[in-house]
Amino acid sequence: MVKKLATTVAVLGIAAVSLAAPADAATRYYQQTVSGATKSACETAGWQLAQQKMAEGYLVTWIGCAYSNFYFYGTVSWSD
Repeated sequence: MVKKLATTVAVLGIAAVSLAAPADAATRYYQQTVSGATKSACETAGWQLAQQKMAEGYLVTWIGCAYSNFYFYGTVSWSD
């Protein structure tokens, strides 16, 4: 009985996922590095790119700037 119940739950779970996400709707991921000579310049460039991608309808992650090799670098990532 427990085995049958577990099998039914697994099949229903797979069916729900199949209905929720069509096979051709693969999520695409993008990322871009921003940089600047000062932390504020880098942060400004990152926020502008993040806001632009949000306005285009993407889900955005903005990782702030850090100092490396005499420059500041940050990463903006986005996905469908």
